[in-house]
Amino acid sequence: MKGKLIFIEGSDGVGKTTTIENLKEKLDRRPEPYEFLSFPGKAEGTLGNLVYQIHHDPLKFGVAEMSGLSKQALHIAAHLDAIERIIGPKLDEGTNIVLDRFWWSTLVYGSTSGANPDALRALVEAEKILWGARKPALAILLDRDAPIERDDKLSDWLKLRAAYRELAEKESAYYPVFVIENATSHEEAVSQILNAIDGLTTL
Repeated sequence: MKGKLIFIEGSDGVGKTTTIENLKEKLDRRPEPYEFLSFPGKAEGTLGNLVYQIHHDPLKFGVAEMSGLSKQALHIAAHLDAIERIIGPKLDEGTNIVLDRFWWSTLVYGSTSGANPDALRALVEAEKILWGARKPALAILLDRDAPIERDDKLSDWLKLRAAYRELAEKESAYYPVFVIENATSHEEAVSQILNAIDGLTTL
């Protein structure tokens, strides 16, 4: 039996990292094999880790500026590498993958940065080709009214939130999508995610 692909999305500051850490603690106690990975990735020696560093500290690599589109192209390159070398084979061998971010981030962050929408969609289409028949079993969008401990301009952050919610509604026609409010406690959000996982009849 092939593994299930579950991904968790949300704007920076929505509490995703802490929620995923708590979820991992719960799923590690289960007999089914789960592996937690992220896009673009932080594992040493990977393209994803290099892209992550370029994204967060471009001057370290002698890059003064990047367009929003070029930044997303780098992210997609890291996605393609991870799908081919790591994620695809693990899913095929029966490991369930919980992925921190998906191509949703490419569209949301790319579009809100003013990147050419046709070019963004072309980048995402390249990634979809590699996913092939491996459709997500479950998508989780973490949501809240305002970011946690961030200096982002609220109006800009709310644009990200709105774009994510619009995309979630569209994608719900193709696979299960749950929008989970992450405003009370991480434990409550994790409980709702576990309920959604348990509701997958084929898992």
